[in-house]
Amino acid sequence: MMNQFRGQQVFSLSVIRLVGYGLLLMAVIDFISLTVPPQLMNPDWELHITGALVERIPVTLLGIALIFYGERNDRTPIEQFLLKWLSWLSLILAIAFFLLIPLSISNSIRIYHSQNAKVTLQMNRRIDPMNKFKKQLKSANSPEQIKNILQIQSRRRIDIPTSVDTNELRDNLIKNLTQKEDDLQSQVKKVRSEKAHKIIKNCLKWSLGSLISAFIFLFIWKNTIWARIEYNVD
Repeated sequence: MMNQFRGQQVFSLSVIRLVGYGLLLMAVIDFISLTVPPQLMNPDWELHITGALVERIPVTLLGIALIFYGERNDRTPIEQFLLKWLSWLSLILAIAFFLLIPLSISNSIRIYHSQNAKVTLQMNRRIDPMNKFKKQLKSANSPEQIKNILQIQSRRRIDIPTSVDTNELRDNLIKNLTQKEDDLQSQVKKVRSEKAHKIIKNCLKWSLGSLISAFIFLFIWKNTIWARIEYNVD
């Protein structure tokens, strides 16, 4: 009866650890697929990888926890050797995740400025022609000049009825252009605010995730000292 119970216990440990090794192996394969080919110094890629690693870390942690389950009970010599290095790997991962925090913050700031520059460039491409058109209208002093400016702008022939007050037409056009410019500025502010909110949200989420992961790996390393100590069975 005792032998049967002992056999079931060994079988349970083997299954639990096998699942742990499987999860850890899948995490390694996933890590390789994420980071190859590397795009170092690319803030978008680095921040994406940071987020992907943090969001996938539960699988790695669960795998390591299952592998260490049962401590030295029923371990082969090869497995004892692997456990030693897996314990040190936990310390390395703890340090790596601590370092991901300033990296995430730095990349978030770089991405924020890069996105702002792109938005500003796109806005200027739309606003500059408006400003040029407004300056031309403001400098026009006669109905003929206003007509010529409108024809150049629309790229077609325009006939302005004599009953139309060209000065009033010019002022209305300038007013409409100013309104469009103000609307565009408002849209740009909204876009910038939304992008900044998303960047800050992801940065905080992934930084906190990195911090929590680092402490868990550090805890695993500290509590697996038994795996790093030479053990001989008399």
